[in-house]
Amino acid sequence: MQNEVIMSDLEIEIADGVMTATFNRPEKLNALNNNIRIGLRNALAEASQNDEVKVLVLTGTGRAFCAGAEVTREKSPAINGSTTEELRSRYDRMNIQAGSSETVQAFAACDVPIIGAINGVTAGAGFGIALCCDIRFFSEQTRIGSIFSKRGLASDYGAAYWLPRLVGPAKAFEMLYSGDLISAEEALQIGLTNKIFPSESLLSETLSFAKNLAAGAPMALTAIRRLVLESTDTIERNLFLDREWSIQAQLLKSNDSKEGFQSFLDNRPPEFTGT
Repeated sequence: MQNEVIMSDLEIEIADGVMTATFNRPEKLNALNNNIRIGLRNALAEASQNDEVKVLVLTGTGRAFCAGAEVTREKSPAINGSTTEELRSRYDRMNIQAGSSETVQAFAACDVPIIGAINGVTAGAGFGIALCCDIRFFSEQTRIGSIFSKRGLASDYGAAYWLPRLVGPAKAFEMLYSGDLISAEEALQIGLTNKIFPSESLLSETLSFAKNLAAGAPMALTAIRRLVLESTDTIERNLFLDREWSIQAQLLKSNDSKEGFQSFLDNRPPEFTGT
């Protein structure tokens, strides 16, 4: 039964050397739950172990790639009627249990190229996951950003690790400080996406690109991935991820974090106090 749930929340298809992993909770804007987290790590491992898989494509159904962790009360029996403290505690447990750092390390350990077909809203944890992809193709409707600073938090899923390596420190500071979502056009200008496609052709264009890669030499692709990742490792990734979560855990205890979650639930701007 558990496997059936995971497969419905994260659909897996393998064809022509390409594994396509699709976040499939469109009614929740593909918000992360533990099924998706576990399924994603399993898919990354399977992509490395299955000789039929030469390239991995990651995408989402509906109008979002992934809007982050599920923290809304609406239509969710698991947190219906939750207090702000309960939501913060649940967020804390989800990160500890599912291990955002474990997921980032699973991306890094994968032996095949990873391409993100980033459609629509991409925020919070979804932002970090998008950054873990080797290549990102956006739809014209994609809007992407961290949003964590608006909740009184820093970042997770390695966003503060990957972002400055992709767009430079100055732009990374701007995006992480503001928490704002940027358009696909701005993302292209700063190097956060490789190409932009119309929404209706994003996945087909991505799969066409992936199939061309899959026709190449698998050992060479794996070697290239290893070399490029090692070239960016100016600080040990595992040490950074431990530090990232340590900081996030401390911020979760702050009054500003409480206000960030409460203002989200109240649908109003937060009023932070620095405590």
